[in-house]
Amino acid sequence: MAQILGYAADALWILALAIMASASRQAFQRLPAGRRIPVALAPDGSTVAATSRGAAVAAVPVLAFVVGAGLLGLRVWADQNALYAIALFAGRATVAAVFALAHLRWLRLALERAGTVRAQGS
Repeated sequence: MAQILGYAADALWILALAIMASASRQAFQRLPAGRRIPVALAPDGSTVAATSRGAAVAAVPVLAFVVGAGLLGLRVWADQNALYAIALFAGRATVAAVFALAHLRWLRLALERAGTVRAQGS
């Protein structure tokens, strides 16, 4: 059972990374070349940090890959007990989904700020 849950969690991570890579590729094509893209916003909406479009669209998928690899290392712990395997599966599935949704939301905001997508509610 632990192996099946491990493989299922791997599949969810692969799916989340594929969604992020596809969305990043499309956003990269829509973002203007040579323009600094905001990557961190203050609570009032002002830009705190900005970077090139390549680094901006690749940062979250790369971070997600690193976190996913770290969580993959916990499979040794989860192989000891079925309850551990279920807990790790739930955690990995949740973190993968959160990364994918946060990345999509952030890309939407970056595209809106770049003026390539109309803001929601407009």
